[in-house]
Amino acid sequence: MNRGWRIAGLVFCLALGAPTITLAQSAEYSAAKQRGSSAFREGRFEEAAEYFKEAFSIEPRGNLLYNIGLCYEKANRPEEAVKFYQRFVQALPNSPKRPAVQRKIDELKADLEGQYQEVNVATSPPDAVIFVDDKAKGALGRSPVSFKLLPGSYVIIAELPGHEPARQRIELTESVPAMVDLVLIPSDEVGTVTFLVSERNADVMVDGRRVGRSPITEPLRLRAGPHDVLVMKPGFAPYKQKIDVPAGGEKRLQVQLADEAGGNLSGGGGGGGGSVWPWVTMGVGVAAVGAGVFTGLSAQNLYDQLDEKRQAQELIAAQDIDTGNNLVLYTNLAFGIGGAAIIGGLTWWLLDDSGPDRSGGVQLGGGASSDGAMIQIMGAF
Repeated sequence: MNRGWRIAGLVFCLALGAPTITLAQSAEYSAAKQRGSSAFREGRFEEAAEYFKEAFSIEPRGNLLYNIGLCYEKANRPEEAVKFYQRFVQALPNSPKRPAVQRKIDELKADLEGQYQEVNVATSPPDAVIFVDDKAKGALGRSPVSFKLLPGSYVIIAELPGHEPARQRIELTESVPAMVDLVLIPSDEVGTVTFLVSERNADVMVDGRRVGRSPITEPLRLRAGPHDVLVMKPGFAPYKQKIDVPAGGEKRLQVQLADEAGGNLSGGGGGGGGSVWPWVTMGVGVAAVGAGVFTGLSAQNLYDQLDEKRQAQELIAAQDIDTGNNLVLYTNLAFGIGGAAIIGGLTWWLLDDSGPDRSGGVQLGGGASSDGAMIQIMGAF
C-alpha cells in the first residue's frame, strides 16, 4: 500500500514538473527568436541567421527555416539561402508560402549556375572515393571525377582501401577551373614518426613542408625512406636532421633545441671542453688575492699609526684594535680563498684539452673606494 502511494506521488511530481520544463524551453526559444528579429531589423543578417538557428535547436519549428533562408539571401549568401529554403519546403509542404519559396529557390539556383566552377580530380591509383571538406557531407564520386563548386577555399579528400588518405587544399576562382591530381601511397610503404620537442610552439617541417607546431600529439605518417626534418623557434638554434622512416614501423625523434646564444654555459659535460669557466675561476682567485693585498696594506698602515700613538704614550681606542684584527682576518681569508681558486682554475684548465673559448673574454679589476675595497668581474661568454 505504501509502495502504491509512493509511485502515485512520483507520477504526480513528474506531472507538475513537465510544464515547468516546457515553459523554460519556450522562454529560451522566445528570447533567441527575439534577438534574431532585432538583428534582422538592424541589418545584421548573418547574426540574425545564427539567432534563428539557436531558436530552431530549442524548438524545431519549420517557419524558422524560412527566416534563416531569408537572412542568408539578404546577406548575399545565395547557396546557404537555397539550402534552408529547400529545408523549409520539405518540412512544411502544405505551407501557403511554398509556391513563392519554390520560385525563389529556382531564381537563386539560376543566378548561382553561372558562378559555379568545374573541379577535375584524378588520383593515382584511380577509383578513389572523393570528398570535399568533410566526409560527413557525402562522397562526390570515384576518381577520375568532375563536379562544380562555387568560388572559395576547399579541401579535396581522396580515400582508397589499402592506401593512405590524401588531401589537397584548393583556391577556386571565378575564371580558372581546378585540376587536382592526388597520389595515394600504399599503407605498407608508410611508417610513423613521433616528435618529442623540448620547447612548445616550435615549427616542425618535414621535407620543406610545415606539419605542425609542438607539441605534436599524433604520430605523423610518412612514406618509408629518408626525410629532412627542420625544427625552428625564435631564440633557439634551428634543429636539422635527416631521418630514415621504416616501412610499417615507428620512429621516435627527440628534438632538444639549444639556446641561440650558446646553449648551456656549463659546457654540457665535465672537464671544460673549451669552457671559459676555468679562466673565470682563476680570475676570481686573482681578484681575491688583490683584495687581500689591499686589506693587508690597510692593516699595515693602521698598525704603523697605532705604533706611533704607543710611542707617544697616547691612548689607543679599542675600536682601532678591533679594526686592525678584522683587517688581518680578511687578509688571511682573501689570500687563502684566492690561492685555492687560482690553483683550482689552473688545474681545471690543464685538464681541459681544448683550451679556453676564444669567443668570450673576462676582464678583472680591483681598487679602493671611500667605502672600502671593490672587485669587478666583467665578461662575455
